[in-house]
Amino acid sequence: MVRVAIQGEKGSYSECAALDFFRGQKVEIVPQRDYADLFECLKSGGADCMAIPIENSTAGSVFPYYDLMLAHTTGHGFRICGELKLRIRHNLLAHPEAEIGGIRRAQSHYQALDQCANYLRSRGIAAQTVYDTAGAAKEIASGRLLDVAAIASVQAAHDLDLKILARDVQDRSDNYTRFLLVDRGTAPVPESDPVKASAVFCIPNEQGSLFRALAAFGTRNGVSLIRIESRPLTGTSSAWRKFARTHGDGQDEGVWDLLYFVDFVAPASKFDAVIDHLRDLVLEKDGDAAMQVMGRYPAGQVRDITGEIWRK
Repeated sequence: MVRVAIQGEKGSYSECAALDFFRGQKVEIVPQRDYADLFECLKSGGADCMAIPIENSTAGSVFPYYDLMLAHTTGHGFRICGELKLRIRHNLLAHPEAEIGGIRRAQSHYQALDQCANYLRSRGIAAQTVYDTAGAAKEIASGRLLDVAAIASVQAAHDLDLKILARDVQDRSDNYTRFLLVDRGTAPVPESDPVKASAVFCIPNEQGSLFRALAAFGTRNGVSLIRIESRPLTGTSSAWRKFARTHGDGQDEGVWDLLYFVDFVAPASKFDAVIDHLRDLVLEKDGDAAMQVMGRYPAGQVRDITGEIWRK
């Protein structure tokens, strides 16, 4: 049996992704309330791997995972070993005696609320952030408030005997979340060719530095940069803060140095050349290069399975 940790409760979309990563296998879901708890669970051996949502096509990146992934791929051997693109179909859930006209507040994870912002605004429903979609539904089920609803899955409604007031309340029909499967240790190199990879690097904030780095992807046939996200170097994990350049009062050298998280696709034969190109350009300290490959994995499938229950 595979033990998969998720942030949130059973009935969340992370549970759906976790089960789908291991279709046909026995899976034990290990729920964790907070982002940091999720990583601690995997680090301590409480789970074999974890499924995390990293970006949504409507609401953007789930930033808390970036800093945690950076710290744990560098210091604890975490590696991305798979991905899944899950179509997210949200629903308005409430107490069985509630009516949609009486709903004044909806609670859910902040990403889910962002994905349904226009729907809620058009109906005069206020948004309240809680830690999880299924967790929001659990809170509704524990009380008898008739003017509060949750944005959550059909599965959560089934598990908690809640009433589905409205289906597919997301603002966009093409609402997808990309989930990553993360484990510890050296993940096997995927047999697929080309391979997809995630990496992070830090270059000095100087004229032309980003242009030269992007040439690693733009000058090689078959190599494609498909995503780039920047985060500030200052304030990140201690293993990376050492690369921050010193500056004096009134000077901003080093203050704006950025970490670049990238996803790219490359033929297996050119992967090392891309990495070597970047390594020549990144910041260095004590013989260490400000660069980390976070994982190599097959490109994920697109799945549309959240509109109905995925578990009885």
